Amino acid sequence: MNEVAETLKSELGEGLKSNVSLRDYVSLKVGGVADYFFTASDIESLVNAVSSANKLKIPYFILGKGCNIVPADAGFPGLVIKNDCSNIVFSPSFSTVIVDSGVILARLINQAAGRDLGGLEFLSGVPSTIGGAIYGNAGGDGLSIGDFVKSVTLLMPKDDRMIVVRKTPDWMNFSYRSSKLKSDYTDQKYKPVILTATLQLVQRRKDEILRLMQEYLKKKRESQPLGEFSAGSFFKNPSLSQSAGSLLERAGLKGVRSGGAEFSKKHANYLINRKNASASDIKQLADAAKQTVEEKFDVPLEEEIEYIGRW
Repeated sequence: MNEVAETLKSELGEGLKSNVSLRDYVSLKVGGVADYFFTASDIESLVNAVSSANKLKIPYFILGKGCNIVPADAGFPGLVIKNDCSNIVFSPSFSTVIVDSGVILARLINQAAGRDLGGLEFLSGVPSTIGGAIYGNAGGDGLSIGDFVKSVTLLMPKDDRMIVVRKTPDWMNFSYRSSKLKSDYTDQKYKPVILTATLQLVQRRKDEILRLMQEYLKKKRESQPLGEFSAGSFFKNPSLSQSAGSLLERAGLKGVRSGGAEFSKKHANYLINRKNASASDIKQLADAAKQTVEEKFDVPLEEEIEYIGRW
């Protein structure tokens, strides 16, 4: 066992694993192995894991539901931390909730509905944790989760240590499918990590919430290939008047395949793992599609997903 592995083992305990396949943890079912893998079940263990990686100067990545990422075939050269932090604390008198970043969206929406608290129904069917949703400012139907964020507690690198800070929505700089954390820290080795968030919900009858949830789920089932291995919407819409799916479809990319990767015949902005695709298959097809769309329409497409690891 090398020095890094020994130190991580001493600080994280028996929960630390080595050479874990990431394809088992991402919705696209692609990717190589993580050098080290640890599951954080509470905020204390999440902070400890990130701080340990920072102290050892090795890369770390926080993994939620694994839906908006494409890990490289060569794997991840550091510590992948699976975020299973799951506390939810409601304050019905203020219609607010403090929620751990590892909480699954569907669980929060359902528990809120039981307290006649709504607002997040538009995220029904989005397979994400709270942390992942806030990081990428998940949304739909003209709404985004950033609209409901009152504050976010972050673990941030400062000099050679990690500190806990609380940030406002203004600091988070939410934008279309992005936030300050996603846009400003792309090339930084040590990114801030979302620990908890306080969300402002709205008073709404449970039956109305359930009706809205069903409507949103019905729309998704009708228009998206929910039963396939995908990373969700692959590219951002270039503008309010231009959807990535429409551009890809007009460019003739629906159903186009490269290796085991294919653009869905149901929705062109869903790049799916049709048959044992590699991460390289996915990226090669995405890169070819970007080139085709730019050549045909002079519109650059930008990924909504992120590529992680040894590309």
